[in-house]
Amino acid sequence: KAGVAALMQGFSIEKTPGEVASLRALPADLPAGSRVYITWIHGNDFARILRAAVRLRELGMQPVPHLAARAIADVDALDNMLAALHREAAVDHALLVAGSARAPVGRFDSTLAALATGSFERHGWRDLGVAGHPEGSPDIAPEALATALRHKNAYAETSALRMHLVTQFCFDGAPLVAWERQIRQAGNRLPIHVGLAGLASLPTLIKYARSCGVGASLGVLTRHTGRMFKLLSVLTPGEVVVALAAARINDTGCLIERLHFFPFGSFDATVAWAASVARGDFSLTRDDTDIAV
Repeated sequence: KAGVAALMQGFSIEKTPGEVASLRALPADLPAGSRVYITWIHGNDFARILRAAVRLRELGMQPVPHLAARAIADVDALDNMLAALHREAAVDHALLVAGSARAPVGRFDSTLAALATGSFERHGWRDLGVAGHPEGSPDIAPEALATALRHKNAYAETSALRMHLVTQFCFDGAPLVAWERQIRQAGNRLPIHVGLAGLASLPTLIKYARSCGVGASLGVLTRHTGRMFKLLSVLTPGEVVVALAAARINDTGCLIERLHFFPFGSFDATVAWAASVARGDFSLTRDDTDIAV
């Protein structure tokens, strides 16, 4: 139980720019200074990201904008974005992804191309997340993913940035644990922030999983217990959290560091659940494989 609570410390969560724009307040359960990621919506302009970052800072949170390399025209555009985020919202931490666009709008076709500019270091940024792919990617071959991860590690070794991996959401702990061990054996040294789905119904989770290309662990949603078939039931990621906590306890070299939540419209409920677990206000099921809050 202590290991589960420890893993939940410093959890992060995300919102779209539109959701942030409509915010009047954040849940009282969300600790001051929490990392709130700002989702990059394809087609949105940077001004919406910047306004969302300013609003989150006003609310006492640490804004973490997504930056999509393929949607950034050139080095000057990237420099201007980073400077504005730092100046207007004291942002020094981002999640850099390639982005969903099939073709780049400018010179950056990957996160590595954007990293190579040195822009993040020039603007005094401290932390940078880059993508991790426990279930692979429908658009990238496994060999290319492995090569990219080696290059990200090599870059981190020479950069002042504190880099880490942020994964897409998954529904099963075992493949995540196996993936972490496999990439560590292959040389990964970057800490891992594991993406988890927030509290949502089964149809909602299936919808988002399909739209985001997450499929390998989808079957686990209906595999374990009869309650999973109650389509209106709200599901939690408790089983995955327990599996990850056990992996950290049983393997001191495990690089799983934090948890990141994709709330799927249940921001307040997900925050309340995660905060309860972080406080230790939960019990484990009889076989210690799930969490009851």
